Amino acid sequence: MLERLSSKKFFMIVSLAAIFTLSGVLSAAGEPLTMEQVKERLQKFRGSSLVIVSWGGSYQDAQRKAYYEPFEKEFGIKIVEDSPAAEAKVMAMVKAKNVTWDLVDGGAYKLGDLGNRGFLEELDYNIIDARDVDPFFYSKWYMSTISWCELLGYRTDAFPGDKAPTSAVDFWDVKKFPGRRAMRDNPIFNIPLALLADGVPKDQIYPLTEEKIKRAFKKLDEVKPHVNVWWTQGAQPPQLLTDNEVVMATGWNGRISTVAKEGAPVAVLWDGAQMVSDAWYIPKGTKNKELAMLFIAWATFPEINWPLSQYIDYGPVNNKSLKFLSKELLERMPLTHADKMIKCDFDWWSSNYIDMLDRWREWKLQ
Repeated sequence: MLERLSSKKFFMIVSLAAIFTLSGVLSAAGEPLTMEQVKERLQKFRGSSLVIVSWGGSYQDAQRKAYYEPFEKEFGIKIVEDSPAAEAKVMAMVKAKNVTWDLVDGGAYKLGDLGNRGFLEELDYNIIDARDVDPFFYSKWYMSTISWCELLGYRTDAFPGDKAPTSAVDFWDVKKFPGRRAMRDNPIFNIPLALLADGVPKDQIYPLTEEKIKRAFKKLDEVKPHVNVWWTQGAQPPQLLTDNEVVMATGWNGRISTVAKEGAPVAVLWDGAQMVSDAWYIPKGTKNKELAMLFIAWATFPEINWPLSQYIDYGPVNNKSLKFLSKELLERMPLTHADKMIKCDFDWWSSNYIDMLDRWREWKLQ
């Protein structure tokens, strides 16, 4: 049996979760459905199917064990999986009025804009109970399913003991920490990380301004010649580290910690990471809107939201899920280390993501 958290530890972590409060998020107009009411409504869909799209790899494997298989067994509803969860395909389906995906897992930092442009269904918080979920993790367009972070991973045999880096900003220190490096081919973490490396306090990084963006690119100029791999898939950093292709890499905490648990000489650094989330969203026009909404409601209850953490080191978003975690699991969860992280501004990135991608690509070509 899992060792339960002490009350003191539990309330400490819940307090850390409160760091991520945002204003202006919808609150439910009435009492949301209970677990029993959600289960009752799901009975009428027995024998039907639901298409859920995610990102493959160890993450989708964990979703299958934590969500899809228990859901199929209890409700007799077939989960049809697909991947990858490309937003461009969602937009194409909606424009063509031929939506074949019912429920999609996506980065929350992209979804506000998709919703505002008419590509997503609004979520119903009279069905979904968000009362124990921090407002950082949901909006009218999405409900987060996991909390995770992008951080720095490194090889412990290259930097053992007191020679190990202590923060993600050490990625820039090529003299003290020599060796091949890998960085994501995307500005979402690199821009705030560059500002942190240039001395901007983590709580002053957002909102990004033109002055800060220029400052970040200037700082990135310093490390650019030392980046050997610009990765585009989440599976790359752990593989690069495991194969000793690089000694340092930015990456997703769950992917890197997975290979560490499997015995690779790899560790992660929470200091300087950026907290983000993946979220469920419903493409506009799906024929299974009600079923998709009920699945989100079911998956958000605390008893259902936490088991994924047993299979991959991504954390729950329902604060009441924390009491189910063992001390060992809790230590590997991003929310435990929230006070060391940058809080991603989902609204800013959602509105500016495409423009920033263009600027990133231009910078890469310089």
